[in-house]
Amino acid sequence: MAHYDWQLATQPEAEQITQVATDLKVPPFLARLLIQRGITTQEAFEGYVNPDLSRLHDPFLLHDMANAVSRIQQAIEQQEKITIYGDYDVDGLTATSIMQETLQSMGAEPMVFIPDRFTDGYGPNAAVYRYLQSSGTQLVITVDNGVAGADVIDAAMAAGMDVVVTDHHELPEVLPQAVAVVHPRHPEGAYPFGDLSGAGVAFKVATALLGAAPVESIDLAAMGTVADLVGLTDENRIIVQMGLAMIRTQPRAGIAALLAVAKVDPATVDEATIGFALGPRLNALGRLGDATPGVTLLTTFDDEEAAVLAANVNDLNTKRQALVQTIADEALALAHTPENAARRTLILAHQGWHEGVLGIVASRIVEATGKPTLVLNISKDGDSAKGSGRSVDAYHLFNALDAVRDEMTHFGGHHMACGLTVPTANIPALEAAMEAAAAVSLKETPKPVLAIAARLSPAELTMANYTLLRQLAPFGSGNPEPTFSLRPETLGDVKPIGKTGAHLRFQADGNPVIAFGYGDQAAALSEASQVKLAVRLDANTWQGRTSLQLRLADWQLQAPAVIDLRLPRPSAEQFRGAFTYVFFDARVQAQLTRQFQFGGPVVAAKDLTSATHDVVLVDLPPDEATLTAVMVHVARPVRVVFTADPAALVALPTRQECGQVLHFLTAHPDFDKHHLPALAKAVHLTTTQAIFAVQVFFELGFVTIEGALIRVAPAPTKQPLTNAVAYQKRVAFLALAKTLQTAARPALEQVLTATRM
Repeated sequence: MAHYDWQLATQPEAEQITQVATDLKVPPFLARLLIQRGITTQEAFEGYVNPDLSRLHDPFLLHDMANAVSRIQQAIEQQEKITIYGDYDVDGLTATSIMQETLQSMGAEPMVFIPDRFTDGYGPNAAVYRYLQSSGTQLVITVDNGVAGADVIDAAMAAGMDVVVTDHHELPEVLPQAVAVVHPRHPEGAYPFGDLSGAGVAFKVATALLGAAPVESIDLAAMGTVADLVGLTDENRIIVQMGLAMIRTQPRAGIAALLAVAKVDPATVDEATIGFALGPRLNALGRLGDATPGVTLLTTFDDEEAAVLAANVNDLNTKRQALVQTIADEALALAHTPENAARRTLILAHQGWHEGVLGIVASRIVEATGKPTLVLNISKDGDSAKGSGRSVDAYHLFNALDAVRDEMTHFGGHHMACGLTVPTANIPALEAAMEAAAAVSLKETPKPVLAIAARLSPAELTMANYTLLRQLAPFGSGNPEPTFSLRPETLGDVKPIGKTGAHLRFQADGNPVIAFGYGDQAAALSEASQVKLAVRLDANTWQGRTSLQLRLADWQLQAPAVIDLRLPRPSAEQFRGAFTYVFFDARVQAQLTRQFQFGGPVVAAKDLTSATHDVVLVDLPPDEATLTAVMVHVARPVRVVFTADPAALVALPTRQECGQVLHFLTAHPDFDKHHLPALAKAVHLTTTQAIFAVQVFFELGFVTIEGALIRVAPAPTKQPLTNAVAYQKRVAFLALAKTLQTAARPALEQVLTATRM
């Protein structure tokens, strides 16, 4: 039941852990993790945990940086009209804000243009560029876009409007002929770190323009870096470490307002806060409308204005969440059609889907299916489709679709994500290209790998170790958050949480565990016979107290052979599941099917002739042989109810009580068997016990039965009651019934497993 292939990292030798712990003056718990990251010297450790701006690379090592700085300075000196052309996601908004603040500090009054996702699309738009030029713009500075806009930018340059491109996205074969193309991976450049975000590139341009790193904007650079999921190593680590520290201690007005509406204490801000609280709210602007207020929010000094803008952003995010849920449900239904179930990749297209949230929906589908996925909205006229794609590690989505770039109207992206517009008639060509790429890269569709840093004992689950762990933060690509495996001895308090019960909370060895997205797995966890957890250490603050919390990354559950549904009396809850309900006794079947609504088919045990999954054994088998014959066809796990009418389980009459029945029959010759209830009452037995005694007497020859009349034999051969087969069967049945109805689940599992084999 694990979602991932768990791979335990190489564990350092005890001697090495001791040595590094001594050298770095850290506990062994942290030393082990540092060794796994290659940090074993004091110098490396200091550089890792203590950010220093002096370790940032020279911005002029970036390709065309000198040209970009020269042209921007010229524009400022000559008071030219400058327009910053940004993007509508968090990286684009923060990059735009950094560039705006930098130019303003140099005396310029730049205009800001954030394209509309729905009317302008991503990146340079020819109509917009023509408008900017006609309205007097002399220099366009792109941030977080532009490298894929050669046609538009070349035309603008030819028409007399200069363009400086600053970008970090995938490089196409043809680059713009701009005044400068500042890109950390430019083919003619030699920058030592190629994984900057758009905000990171803007930060480097600002550094070059100002002659020093603009520390006052490093919080924005940190937000863009984390939100864009670039690697948190090298320069990015320094930027994010320092940016988070600034947000924690002196957040700017806009960020403080966003934290307030998200109900986050600034002092607790970390990289997860950006990823799950601030980022989604800012992204909601561009997903549902105009993202320009995002720049205003990030750059304002007015607390009241920031509060109003943040409230609006929060409202939009709430609407965005509702849209995502609705579309994701519809898209997942399409993903599960027989045609799509047979495919290794998915293209899900539908009319009326809001284009602004399709990237999030695509991520949901990938998470649910493990398949690279495009989610597209079909235009009202049905001629085109526009949307987003998300992928898995083993599948390069950009390369797969780049092979059919000519089939698309617009296309851009990278390994794990893309955006595109395509004529609906060309969708089959994209399907073929994606499947062809999958045939190569997804041959065996292995589970994604989950790196396990170490196996932890319950004693190592402490707040002290969590605090040590945070020295390794910020976590992200290139610096993953450590994941630990844990075999809990005790589990408890398993319950779904959240408005829709989508998440799960439980206790493992007394430690609270939060499992996001596992809300429907409460029963599986509760029923598991063995549990192994992959967890990350987290902290939870409640009513001013902070305590350790474990965050589930994955689990390995061993399902029990037997799932216990037994109750003292039959209940509707036992029969609601979509299972196959097996009955041994037709009378019990008739009674219970009249009394309850069953969630699946009802089958007589004798009709079970082939392997059957998801079986519920409802009533008691008459004997062990019948149970064995049925279990041959029952796949594990099997659910058991084993209900019975209390009258069917009445105890055997004793030898003395049987003697009283025989004495009564002797005193009442030619006794009519229809009056056995009266006999039972006279000797203080149940009718069932009285009937059983007569059956035993008949088998042993103590009585004869002719028609309805019971006569005591004149001289029966003396023999013990236990000689009767009926007696033996009854003893065996009651013993079996006691085991099936009262044995603890492990013992019951042994019985049913033995009978099955």
